[in-house]
Amino acid sequence: MLKNLDKISCNSSILLIAFKGWSDAAEAATNSIDTLISQYKAEKFASFEEEEFFAFARERPIIKNDNSGDRKIIWPNNDFYFIPDVIHNKTSIVILNGTEPHLKWKSFSNEVTNLLQSMNVKAIVTLGALLDSIPHTRGVKTQVTGQNKYMPEGFNRKKIEPSKYEGPTGITSVIIEDFKKLNIPSMSIWAHAPHYLQSTPNPLVSQALLEELSNWLPLKFDTKKLQKKSDKYMSALDSAISQDSELKNYIEKLESKYDSAVVDFPPVDDGLLLKDLEKFFETNKGNDGASGE
Repeated sequence: MLKNLDKISCNSSILLIAFKGWSDAAEAATNSIDTLISQYKAEKFASFEEEEFFAFARERPIIKNDNSGDRKIIWPNNDFYFIPDVIHNKTSIVILNGTEPHLKWKSFSNEVTNLLQSMNVKAIVTLGALLDSIPHTRGVKTQVTGQNKYMPEGFNRKKIEPSKYEGPTGITSVIIEDFKKLNIPSMSIWAHAPHYLQSTPNPLVSQALLEELSNWLPLKFDTKKLQKKSDKYMSALDSAISQDSELKNYIEKLESKYDSAVVDFPPVDDGLLLKDLEKFFETNKGNDGASGE
């Protein structure tokens, strides 16, 4: 089920995972991983066979024209990348970056666990983002939970709060559970994206994920490009809100509830929000994502 697999010898590794789809609000998680791949010049060494795991009527391939005028079909992907000995010069990073599969989750997870066992994986870190009824003016909230009480050597911080979530879940939970059976610890970093900002990507949320990741692992990021994109994003957003008194009042209510730690404030109708921010979305269509090109 894996293709273009280059065998890599690795004495110790940590797996980072992000998937487009259910767990990637505002494409924040996958764009933060793209930044990591770019800045550390990670090398792709394997990919999943798309035909096995996707219903293409749900996740359609994209056709593009290159500079020479040739047309190319880009299929939904799940790729592995490798950064050697980046943690204390002895532990490597393996990255699984792509799109949450539709089919055969158990088989998919089994392929991941088998590959990473051969690369001596010692911990798993997943990145995700969700929409929440929070104001964008209070910074980006992040949350870290895990299946184990402590993370192993190589992590800056050790103790993990247990996850209390119950409900529908994604492929990352399946992978985490399979590694747990092998006594390999895991942690999940989630960022909360304002639900009224559904334009993608949101560089503010991507930046928050990277900052939280660097609190746990000794990874360094040049966030100048991300900060520039975030500043541009905020400027366009503030301009859009200043022209809509109803939306401005709604955000002020969110701020009040957030500051008083009340989390049950009902969101305004999504249709209204999307209409109010249509101009903002159009402004940001041409913006690059959070990837560090």
